[in-house]
Amino acid sequence: MNFQENGSTKKYVLLISIIVSFLVPYTSSSINIALPEIGMTFALNSIFLGWITSSYLLVTGIFLIPFGKIADIYGKKKIITIGIIIFTLGSFLSALAPSGDILLISRIIQSLGSAMIFGNVYSLIASVFTEEDRGKALSLSVGTAYVGLAIGPVLGGFLTEFLGWRSIFLFSIPFGIAAIIAVLKLKGEWIEASDDKFSISSTSVLALSLTGILIGFSEITSNIGILTILAGIIGFILFIWLQTRIKNPLIHPELLFNRAYIINNITSIINYGPGIFTLFLLTLYLQNIRGLTPNQTGLLLCVQSVFIAIFSILTGKLLDSMKSRYIAAIGMALTAIGLTVLVFLGETTSFKLVAVALAILGSGYGLSAASSTQIAVEYVEKRFYGVSSATLNTTRVVGQLMGMGVTLAVLNIFIGKATLNPSNYAQFIEGAKIPFLIFAILCYISIYCYFIMGDKKGELNQL
Repeated sequence: MNFQENGSTKKYVLLISIIVSFLVPYTSSSINIALPEIGMTFALNSIFLGWITSSYLLVTGIFLIPFGKIADIYGKKKIITIGIIIFTLGSFLSALAPSGDILLISRIIQSLGSAMIFGNVYSLIASVFTEEDRGKALSLSVGTAYVGLAIGPVLGGFLTEFLGWRSIFLFSIPFGIAAIIAVLKLKGEWIEASDDKFSISSTSVLALSLTGILIGFSEITSNIGILTILAGIIGFILFIWLQTRIKNPLIHPELLFNRAYIINNITSIINYGPGIFTLFLLTLYLQNIRGLTPNQTGLLLCVQSVFIAIFSILTGKLLDSMKSRYIAAIGMALTAIGLTVLVFLGETTSFKLVAVALAILGSGYGLSAASSTQIAVEYVEKRFYGVSSATLNTTRVVGQLMGMGVTLAVLNIFIGKATLNPSNYAQFIEGAKIPFLIFAILCYISIYCYFIMGDKKGELNQL
């Protein structure tokens, strides 16, 4: 049963969500700035550096829904606590990594903790806060996540330049400890589905299918890559079929026929697709081709995250007077425009134009992030909060991984496994334009989807 929510409980839940919402995105965004330095430390090529990012996203994406379901059965507080401990341990191990391979393994440990945290922190807010104040709490939490993204490139660039890339991970450890202390002070537990059972078969099929799809995208230029994607898609279809047949599904069949739920997750895949590869490509472009230092690169890239933070918090106020799906549609339009600007990137492109593109992208992401999080809980019953929030976070990660998969495939075509150097700068830039163009087109198409979603109590809510 749920612990009685009161003012103190809400304050602790909000504090915990703010700490972890800052901590995880900070680590993710700051490590992108350090990739060139990590590459030099361990003599790694661009493809391996991409996997330092992609492996983290892959494991997080696989386990978000299972951990969301487990938390609904056994308790959100319990799973979030374990997740924070694991994430902090992964940060410590990453800081001590003696090789690229060990760093990769440490990042995977981090990602398990991340899945436990982000599979449940937003659903915990939804469980504790009432409908009247939930939107503001969610937007504050999401806004804090993007403050982490904003500070990450700047602080990551500073730490990398003056203290080395390992200091990025060391910096996150005190925040992890603070989050552990805060969550231990939170009394009670939140269990939404104690009578349900955890389905190992569904989890296994989901894990294998997502792995196939996402690894396949990174090898899409080969026959093996295409076959792996097809196998993953077949596995995902099998997963959906299983949810309608087994007694305790990971995703309840009722959600699978909820139009708003389906549209929100599909558009989230598309909207979040450019999130990681934009920072990845621009980091390599700005440092290797344009000669900026890590600190300078971080300052420029943080423009996007600053605008995300501002517009995420602004969305909390807009949700009081405007339908969430319309806010999300405006956000998607801005994302499409920002990507379109980056399609024209060149070797002498003005840094001001890059900053403008990042500001437009940040505004779009900020509007979309908070509004889609609100959609995830306002269109479903309370007993589905955990799974619905976890599914949304999963589709966001899937989108980021698909975007990185396409990017790595394009880089493989244009520069192969060679390290980035003056002889292939032109090929790198031409290749970088392709993912920007692909996702810009998808974002333009997706704007329409929000207008067929229907209101939360309307007929269009069910397929």
